[in-house]
Amino acid sequence: MSLADIKGGRTIFIDTNVLIYARTDQSAECRQLLARCHSRDLQGAISTFVVAEFSHRRMMQEAQSSTGLRTNPARTLTGKPQIVRNLSVYADDVRALLAGELSLIDTEKTDFAVALELQRQFGLLTIDSLNLACTRRLGIYEIATADTHFDHIPSLTIFKPDDLPRLLTGNR
Repeated sequence: MSLADIKGGRTIFIDTNVLIYARTDQSAECRQLLARCHSRDLQGAISTFVVAEFSHRRMMQEAQSSTGLRTNPARTLTGKPQIVRNLSVYADDVRALLAGELSLIDTEKTDFAVALELQRQFGLLTIDSLNLACTRRLGIYEIATADTHFDHIPSLTIFKPDDLPRLLTGNR
């Protein structure tokens, strides 16, 4: 289902890629979803893991665009703290994300045990399973994502942007 299919008044978990595509102007649908959250038509929720991943990915994007790093920017930045000190756009993006209308889901100790079971059951990677554990605990069963990782989980309703090239989403 498309992001436009999300009914008003719902709470929806927003995956990192939706935030990235909105912030980098790659998807008008992702931007519209966040606008709906801002207007309180929807309640958007993100986890601390989403914020961390958003921060990391925006830092890598900024480093690549400002310094020309092309291969493994994280490895390069690890050995060049002076470059990291000069990056600021990603930090502004994180501050804006945290100051926005999205609810921030804290992780509880029990989420890790649930995440391990979800990994075993569905073959999810760590962050995806932790996000799913957090949303289940809170009774959130709708997710906005561009990824296919959650497609095979029967208890979820998945909403995806329709305006992204297949190359970006990994869908064939």
